[in-house]
Amino acid sequence: MPPTRSGTASSPTRRNVLRGAAALGAVAAAGPALSGCSTVDANAAAQPAPDYYPADYNKIIDGSRSEQRLLIYSQTSQTNWQPIFDAFTARYPWLADIRATNLGSSAVYERYYSEKATGGSPADLLVSNGGPLWADYATRDLAADYRSPEKDHLPDWAEILPGVWVFTTDASVILYNRKTLKESQYPDGLVSLADVVEAKPSRFRGKIGVYDATNAFGYSANEGYTSTVETGWDTFGRLLPFTKADHSTGTLVEKVVSGEYDASFNMSGGVAIAAAQDSSGLLGWSYYAEGTVVMPRSASILKTAPHPNAARLFVDFLLSAEGQTAVAKGGLSPYREDVRQDHHDSLQDMQRGLSADRVHVYQYTKVTEETQEKYVERWDKAAG
Repeated sequence: MPPTRSGTASSPTRRNVLRGAAALGAVAAAGPALSGCSTVDANAAAQPAPDYYPADYNKIIDGSRSEQRLLIYSQTSQTNWQPIFDAFTARYPWLADIRATNLGSSAVYERYYSEKATGGSPADLLVSNGGPLWADYATRDLAADYRSPEKDHLPDWAEILPGVWVFTTDASVILYNRKTLKESQYPDGLVSLADVVEAKPSRFRGKIGVYDATNAFGYSANEGYTSTVETGWDTFGRLLPFTKADHSTGTLVEKVVSGEYDASFNMSGGVAIAAAQDSSGLLGWSYYAEGTVVMPRSASILKTAPHPNAARLFVDFLLSAEGQTAVAKGGLSPYREDVRQDHHDSLQDMQRGLSADRVHVYQYTKVTEETQEKYVERWDKAAG
């Protein structure tokens, strides 16, 4: 499987990845998106659990019958969620009232922290792909102590931090406009994109987008590339002078669609690939041939979850073979080796197509302000 195709940007807003008060204020009043239906049957039969689940697992199932709902603070779109919610409700029909927000990465955490500090939160789970923010979360002792029965069927890094469970492994990709670029200019990575823009510098100046390095996801995607790809900083030194930065995936996609940007890079494949597939051939996308960073998307059950049994069922489902198949249907990347599906590349598909040593799973690491500031300073200097 050869690398396939994807890039964009706008002017950066300088904001620390460990802070998010401004983003919180913009979204805290917004209600969560509704998934599933409101009609429930608490006595409906559940499908049998896998035979390797503990004998007393029915206690969790029975406990969820009186809970009947689930609320997730998430930065994942409804399009990505819907096949997962549909499959989960088919397994547990009384859990049809599933609600998920679509917040910014920082706001997922800040909204919960704020609510918890002022009397309590209705959230059951947090879901995000913001690596440094998960690492900060892990220091606060907020995750429920729950060991999924799926753990022994997954890689060691599936529980990437205590109580934080990886359920997708989405690559950072390039999104590009196939009308504004010639076919010979279609990139297969950042090195080849740098070759294209350097060949015609006046043509491409300000026409390439990138995820802002001060944004939680953007920092992870940028730092993941420079820390794992041997020529990462050299390539950034060639490419960043042609870029404009943004911390909004939607804006990045829109500006590639409009042709304001020819390409944008370090975008989540969970968004960019779907945009390309739905563009009637206008957009292309690509992994990075020189080395592709995979950004884990994770879920954590909160100690304060009002519906703890439903939350446990949901996490177990996300990690199961059935749940990972639904993950792929939603346009995200599964990573269980026993999942066979035709909807979206799995982690193993990427490793086969690019070679395993060129696919790097990003590790969640707590980032101090000093570390981030030094990185952004170097990033800005490379951008010129």
